[in-house]
Amino acid sequence: LDRPEPLRLSEWAAQHFYLSSESSYVEGKWEAYPYQIGLMDCISNDDIREVTLIKSARVGYTKIILASMGYFAEHKRRNQSMWQPVDDDRDDFVKTELDTMIRDVKAVQRVFPWYNARSKNNTLQQKKFIGSILHLRGGKAAKNYRRLSVDVAYLDELDGFDTDVEGEGDPVSLAAKRIEGASFPKLVCGSTPKLADLSMIESRTKSADLLLRYHIPCPHCGHRQALY
Repeated sequence: LDRPEPLRLSEWAAQHFYLSSESSYVEGKWEAYPYQIGLMDCISNDDIREVTLIKSARVGYTKIILASMGYFAEHKRRNQSMWQPVDDDRDDFVKTELDTMIRDVKAVQRVFPWYNARSKNNTLQQKKFIGSILHLRGGKAAKNYRRLSVDVAYLDELDGFDTDVEGEGDPVSLAAKRIEGASFPKLVCGSTPKLADLSMIESRTKSADLLLRYHIPCPHCGHRQALY
């Protein structure tokens, strides 16, 4: 009997994750920026139930989510679901980001025997791995939040969602219901904020139990200052 050594997400990504040519400026092995490591390890920490990232554009959040999907599929074998604001966003994400990640990350291919095959287990709506499944949905329709029981739920670009999904509630509450009952539930939300005081990601950030900011030292005096 053999069990792999437990790894944090940042460690797993350093060993296995790869930046595909179709979705990256520079193709090659993943090397995390210093500010990305803490975020990645919060996502993989089983003691942390919710992770919310309020961010600017082009900080690598999509790549972190991709690495997380591979990590939970291959390393922890947990069921996952991701919602994008609309179905078209979901389709683009699967075609340009997820499918190319599966192609280039050999560790993920080992638990996805349907790669490059026409199969009900390899569609725009779901990827069925050995030991787990990943659901991919648009966020406009309330039906897209029903009949799912997962361990990890992602909401990408939260401020692009409707604040009330067809009269059934906000997307965060609907997604959170999908992880109720999980042994190690995880809800990950990220977005660039839009209108102040109307932003869902801003509201979640303000209500968080703990707010972490990445600090960098001033090159002149050494005093550490927050980037945000």
